Order: sequence, then structure tokens, then C-alpha cells
Amino acid sequence: QALSSSVYKSASPYGSVNNIADGLNSLTEHFSDLTLTSEARKPSKRPPPNYLCHLCFNKGHYIKDCPQARPKGEGLTPYQGKKRCFGEYKCPKCKRKWMSGNSWANMGQECIKCHINVYPHKQRPLEKPDGLDVSDQSKEHPQHLCEKCKVLGYYCRRVQ
Repeated sequence: QALSSSVYKSASPYGSVNNIADGLNSLTEHFSDLTLTSEARKPSKRPPPNYLCHLCFNKGHYIKDCPQARPKGEGLTPYQGKKRCFGEYKCPKCKRKWMSGNSWANMGQECIKCHINVYPHKQRPLEKPDGLDVSDQSKEHPQHLCEKCKVLGYYCRRVQ
């Protein structure tokens, strides 16, 4: 009188438990091959000889293997506002930590030891003081370290 196990397996709208497990295993294998760094990505098969990459327009690779491609999320910072903010940084190379009230959305700062661009791991809006802005304008702005000055090609605080 008991129902056979095959009835229970076929009762699932997704197929048998074994089929689901096999599907999950193949998905796990597929995703374990994926990484966030472009250097570690495994290139896929070569495209046809006349195929041009849709990102850099060079031959020899598909867009997903393009050396110019950036991993998703790279270059984005926690703060996405238009104004300056307060950022906390840690150099991945020398482990040096610093904080700066001269941090911007999607901009890094140069580590003074390693001279590499470091993106902030934490950012928050600057708090406005009561009354006038009391930031010390006599203090020199480090244009050689400011990524915004470098990108703009001029002093970022310049009044337009």
C-alpha cells in the first residue's frame, strides 16, 4: 500500500532529487571557476580570426576575456555623493592606514610609501560645523596625491 519512492521523485516539479543535486553540483563547479580579478580569469576558446572584441576592438579574445575589462564593482566607493567626504584607507601592499577629509566618490588616493592608487574602504559625508566653514585654508592641498586633481589636470578646489 505504500507509495514507491519513484512516485515521490516524480512529484517534484523540478525532477528527481538526484537531478537537482547534479544540477547544483555543476553550478557549483561553474561558479568556482569564476573570480573577480581579470588576471585570474580563465580565457575561453579563441574567437574566429576576424572577430573584434566589443570593448577594445582588438582581435584574439572575446569581451569577457578582455584585458581592459574591469571586474564588477571595481572603482566604486562606499560614498556615491557629488561632494568631498571623509575616507578611511588601507594600502593592500604595505598595510599602511590613513584617513582623509579629501575623499571623493569613485576616487582613490596614492599611498605615500608604495605610490599605488588605493580606494577607501569606508567613507562618510563631511560634517558641517555650525556657522562658517572652519577648515584651514592656509594649509597646502596635496595636489600630487589628490586623484581628483590628477584626473582633472588642475587644482580641484579651483573656483570656476
